[in-house]
Amino acid sequence: MPQKTNQIIIYFSIIIIAIASIFWVNGLILAWSSPSVSPPQGNVNAPLNISTDTQYKEGALGVGGLLYGYSDAGFDGSVSAPSFLYSSDRELKKNIQAIPSSLDKVLKLNGILFQWKDSDELGMGLIAQDVEKVFPELVKINETTGLKSVQYGNLVAPLIEAIKEQQKQIDQLKEEIEELRK
Repeated sequence: MPQKTNQIIIYFSIIIIAIASIFWVNGLILAWSSPSVSPPQGNVNAPLNISTDTQYKEGALGVGGLLYGYSDAGFDGSVSAPSFLYSSDRELKKNIQAIPSSLDKVLKLNGILFQWKDSDELGMGLIAQDVEKVFPELVKINETTGLKSVQYGNLVAPLIEAIKEQQKQIDQLKEEIEELRK
């Protein structure tokens, strides 16, 4: 009888351990939630978005990279912010020089109206391949897709220089007109 009792105890123990294991594993699965550790520098509070629910976070979004901690980021749809800032401090630049022949270069660009293929939404802008011929430093190529993008904000500099060139021409023409009147 003691041997049968021992067998019953062993079987009963195995059943209890199996049931406990099931509850323990199930408890781990049900209790698991998003990461409990904040990202580096503690700039975003946990939990991080791991579901399909939209979550909103306040503060800056940094996408890993070397320069100032930011790199490329892609977004489908619109991106809006109170301001878009470009690093521009003199301390960050070298070999500074005026943009030569800005007016001639700007005159080679064509502003266009178009329709986006994926949404039929109307748009206005430039063709990256055309800009690349005139200002290659303003065109970036996505290494994954091969598609080209334009740094529109950086077109301000040649546009300012082109206006200044035009103003010189206008001033010269005014002087010629005054001389002809005399």
